[in-house]
Formats: sequence, C-alpha cells, structure tokens
Amino acid sequence: MDTANLILDFIESLVWPAVVMLSLLLYRNDISDAIRRLKSLATPAGNAEFAEAAGVLLDEAAATTRTVVSAGSKRGVLRRLEHATEILKGGRLLWVDDHPEGNASLIQLFRAAGMEVDTAISTDEALSRLRMRSYDVILSDIGRQEDPGAGISMLRDLDEIGIDTPVVLYTLGFDYQRGFPRRAFAVTEAPDEVVHYVIDLIERARVT
Repeated sequence: MDTANLILDFIESLVWPAVVMLSLLLYRNDISDAIRRLKSLATPAGNAEFAEAAGVLLDEAAATTRTVVSAGSKRGVLRRLEHATEILKGGRLLWVDDHPEGNASLIQLFRAAGMEVDTAISTDEALSRLRMRSYDVILSDIGRQEDPGAGISMLRDLDEIGIDTPVVLYTLGFDYQRGFPRRAFAVTEAPDEVVHYVIDLIERARVT
C-alpha cells in the first residue's frame, strides 16, 4: 500500500506542473488582457474595470488549483478587494512555493492591488529573504519536491529564529485529521479564501 502511494505521489509530482502549464496556455489570452487592464488602472478601488480584470485572474487561479469558487463567493471577494486597496497598498507578501508558476494569477492580483510580492522556491530561500526584510504575510505550500512536509517544517524554523510573521498555508487536499498545524493562521485550497486571509492579516498589521 505504501509503495503504491509513493508511486502515485511520484506520478502526480510529474503530471501536476504539466497541468499548470497547460492551464496557463489555455487561458493566456484572457490573463494577458486582464494584466494589461490591471496595470493601466491608477485607482482600482471602486473601478468596475478593475473588478472585471481581477475576476479573470481569480477564475484562472481556481482553474489552476482545480477548485470551485461560487458566483457569490467571487462577488464577495472582489467587492472586498476593491474596498481594501488602500489598506493593501504597500503591504509585503512572501510566497513560498517550489512551483510559483501555479500562483501567477494571484501574485499579479495582489501586485495590481499595490502589494509587494516576493517569491521563494524553498524554505532556505524564504528564511534568507526574511532575514533581509520584514513581511506582513507569508503564503506557503506544504509539500515540495521530495519533502511532503516542507511547509510544516518551515513553521518550526520560523519559531526557532524568532520570526512571528503570520503564515497561510495554501495547499490542496490537506488532511485535517492530522490536526491543524500549530502557528499557521489558516489552511486553504480556495483562491478566494486566500484573498480574504491576506486582507485580514494586512488589516491587522495596519492597526497594531
């Protein structure tokens, strides 16, 4: 049974990057158009065109992660995003994932809202960045290459070096029966929830 699971995990590790790239290719025209419109908007708050372009990127993020965002959830997060742009402006986000291409749509979305987004493909790179500058939020995957618990181990590393930046784990298929990871602010596989959590944490950072 363990051998079969290992084989399936290995196959998935090979197939998943290809699925992401195919999804990006299929949506490339919509994404390119959305990015152009987002970059052209000087004041996204309250702008219908910003909401439309952001919606395209949110749809692409959902397609990439094979999750479903309902129409109501999409409207809610886009409405909140429009009203939160002044709060998000200048916020710093570190995204740790060994496949950053899968997060391209949300990264562009946060940058369009005025945030600074840095990426790291390993815990070592993330810790190096965190030693050089402070961040308001860390987004991280859990499994990376041959280490299925890399994101959880990173939480312990952050504690050991005294970095208390809140972490949101963005991952598919998390097994909650194993217990909620200590120190993680949230765990989700839904792109709309990621946006809500980032806004929540930036708002918290602004009032403390």
